[in-house]
Parts: sequence; structure tokens; C-alpha cells
Amino acid sequence: MSEPASKRSRSRSISTDRGRARSVSSDNSESSSARDTRSYAYRAVNYVTILETKGCFMQPSPAGPMPDDIALCERLLHQPIATPQGTLFDDEYIDRFHYALRNRSEARLLVDLHPLIMPSAENQFIRGTQGLRDVIDGYNDPWLKTEPIYGPKPQPDHARGLKWSVFTESQRRKLGIRPDEKSPYTAREDMYFPYLTAEIKCGNQALELADRQNMHSMCIALRAVVSLCQAAGCTEEVHRRILGFSISHELDGFRIYGYYPEFEEDKVLFYRWPIAQPNAWTLEDRWTCYRFVKNVDREFLRIHTDRLMRVLGRVPDPEDDTLGIDVDEVESQLSIIGSQERPGYRRAASSQSRGLQPELRMMVQTLKQQLAEQKTREERLLAQLEEQNIRQRQLEKDQKEREEKREVEQKAREAEQKAREAEQKAREAEQKVREEKLLAQLELQGRLLARLEKEDFK
Repeated sequence: MSEPASKRSRSRSISTDRGRARSVSSDNSESSSARDTRSYAYRAVNYVTILETKGCFMQPSPAGPMPDDIALCERLLHQPIATPQGTLFDDEYIDRFHYALRNRSEARLLVDLHPLIMPSAENQFIRGTQGLRDVIDGYNDPWLKTEPIYGPKPQPDHARGLKWSVFTESQRRKLGIRPDEKSPYTAREDMYFPYLTAEIKCGNQALELADRQNMHSMCIALRAVVSLCQAAGCTEEVHRRILGFSISHELDGFRIYGYYPEFEEDKVLFYRWPIAQPNAWTLEDRWTCYRFVKNVDREFLRIHTDRLMRVLGRVPDPEDDTLGIDVDEVESQLSIIGSQERPGYRRAASSQSRGLQPELRMMVQTLKQQLAEQKTREERLLAQLEEQNIRQRQLEKDQKEREEKREVEQKAREAEQKAREAEQKAREAEQKVREEKLLAQLELQGRLLARLEKEDFK
């Protein structure tokens, strides 16, 4: 099985319970203090409440994720895969392995247990899994390229995201990402749009702390996707859609969650969906987390990447001069205006105009984006009007068909009534003829009787 990046530790160092290398010196107290500072916000009693005030809820929303995303979670959890052989999860080793990990540090769990829960994507690619070419792992790396929602910047024990190489040059321009700058779409160096995080705890640290850390990390990851959809004017792409997952675990406890945004008027709210709480030390659930992660990489990663590419396709390229605005001409005019207003500072104005070029290009890009959003809204409105007209025409057509059908039915009933009346008259005429015949027969019989009586009398 693959091993995490704890091997980056330098010589003459030991591992802390967070998996980071620290020198064997009096700096130990400083490292412990730094860890305590980073985790203080997560330990606060009101941390969950503070997250809720910022639109992040560690629970499902009343509506929940879309039904097909709930079905996706079930597939990721149960879709069969080939499980590794020759690991410490084998029947002959698992009990001793479990016993050996009791009361051990987070670093020990990260090195020995975690790869059986969430194997390295990069190592799998090295072994031939081509679908993970553009995926990068992060082990205990601070997310320095983004802004936290509350408290310290996230530092997941393990995280997955997309590499720089997954985007074309045009897409990078649209995202405005640079390797040396912060971005709403960047977590850490060469990790963009994270989709899976994991936190490991041990000892007296509750899984609740790991859940809080995962919630913070994944809300930042979802915020990136939502921000991109807002820029493209297609937030419906991600409304109630699961956009990422997390795993919280200690030695004996394991929790898997999915995360999704919901849009309420002008607000974006983030929610968590519980998927499973398996017990990896039972035969039934031994490979549940591992299977889930493999299926996330195999199925959800493609969904995640395709969604980003589809949304990026709707974002205008800053270099496309669709508005016909000549940025250099605007700069020249600003330079002239600046020099006219301040004759003594002609050179400074020119320098300032050159410094404004990125800002002007950003303004042009913003205007293009606004026009694209306006066009999208107009097209959507026209589509709604056309759909309404189609429905109206269909209603009128249905009404006319119903009226014609009623008219035909009425005529049929009238014809049927006339037929019944004619039949009744025919029966009455036939009855009258029978009565007349009967009367004639009776009259004839009477005459015969009278004649017989007369003859008998004679």
C-alpha cells in the first residue's frame, strides 16, 4: 500500500502527533503551542454556531441533495472493486494490527492505517491508474493560497485536488490563477478545486474535532466551485449538488460525509450529508472506506472535472476583445488626462497608466462577464416566454380538441336519440299492425261462429 508524505521529514527529526516533522530540541514546546493555536478555534464550544452564522451547517438541509446525487453516494459506497492483497488487513494479521495501533499517535495512524482507508492518488497513478494523472495529494499541508471562513487556514491530514496541468492556458486566464498568488480556486501550491479531505484523530480527541476541520476545508472547496459558477452565471449547475467528500477517522471510528451548496435568494448556504459510519475492523466493513475512495476517484472525479470544464466554457476569456475596447487606447487617454491635470508629473502619470493596465483589463473582463450574464438572463427569459407561449398554444389546442370532441359526442348522442325514437315509432307501428290483424282475425272468427250458429239453428 502507498505511504503518505511523512517521509518528507528530514534527518534528525521525529514525528509529532500531527505527522509534521520537528527538530529534537527545545522547539518541541513551540511546535505543541503552534498546534494548539491552530486547533483552538475548532475546539471552541461555539465553533459550530459561528460556522452557521457564516452559512456553513454541519447537517443536511431540509431539502437535502438532489436524489440522483444521493444515489451516487450509494453507488460510491457499494460499487464492488478489487481489494488489495497482502496487507495488514488480511485475516491473519488484522487482530494483531489492530492491537498494535492502540494508544498510538496520529502520525502512526497516518503512516500505517490511513493508506488502507484513503490510498495515495499519485502513487496509484505511478502504478498505472491513468485516470489520476491530474490529481495531487496533500498531506498535512496548510492551505496558504486561500482565505479561511473562520479561524486558522485549513491543514487537512490528507487532501485531494486537481493539478495545474488539468487546465489549458485559456482556462487559467479565465480563472486568473498564478502559481505564486492567492486565488479563491487554489488551496495550496498546485492544488485546485479540492474534492476530498481526511482528518485523523486519536486518544482523547473526539471525531467531532475532525468533523469540524473537514467541514471548514470542504466549505472552502465548495466556495471555489460556487464562485466559478457565479462568474459563469450558471449557479443552477451546483444547486443541491454534492461537490466533495470527507473522511474523519480515528482507530475505531470512521465517518464519511458529502457536501453540497444551496442557493436562497442572494445567499449561498453549505450543508453536510451523512453517507456512512463503517467499522473497518469488521469483515463486512473492512474495505468500505477504501472502496468509497476508489469509487470517488473512478466516478466522481470525472463528474467533478467535467462540471468545471463545462462551467469554464461559459466564462469569457479576458483576451477576447468582444467589447471592442482598446485597453492601450484607454491607457493613452488616461495618461494624457493625467499629464494635463498635473503638468509637472507627466512621467509619473505615464508610469501610473502602465500600472493600471491589469486593472483595466480586469474591468474589461468584468464588463464582458456582465454582458455575458445579461445575455444569459435574456436568453433564459426568452426561453421561458417561448415555453409559456408553447404551453398557452397547447392549452388552446387542447381546449379546442375538447370542444370538438364534446360536439362530436353531442351529435352522436342526438343521432342515437333519433335512432331510438325512430326505432320506437317502428315498434309502435308494428304493434298497431299486429293489433289490427288480431282484430281482423277476431272479427273473422266472430262471423264464422255466427254463420255456424245460424246453420245449426236451421
